[in-house]
Amino acid sequence: MSQALHKISRELRSALLGADHVLANRLVSEYTDALRELWESMPESERAASSIPREARELLTWARDMTVVRRAIDAAQLAVVQKASRYSAARSTETPRPAVQFRG
Repeated sequence: MSQALHKISRELRSALLGADHVLANRLVSEYTDALRELWESMPESERAASSIPREARELLTWARDMTVVRRAIDAAQLAVVQKASRYSAARSTETPRPAVQFRG
């Protein structure tokens, strides 16, 4: 794999792990462009023995899987925030109870 592809690959993994989806989207485009350029510059004989397709498939499969995991994590966190918000709203509409009750 070329140094440029390797660098973009590392940056893409870092962006996904850091949940920077905007950067990750840009890096996927850069990666595919660099990959296409490298592949088209290779002679047919090198393409047949190249590990580039396997490496690219592994990276993009990992990126897809990581995106699915991050979405699940984000959805779980959103559910917690929504539940806390509903609880807070319900508590704010309750009538306050006196701290001390007197019996007469």
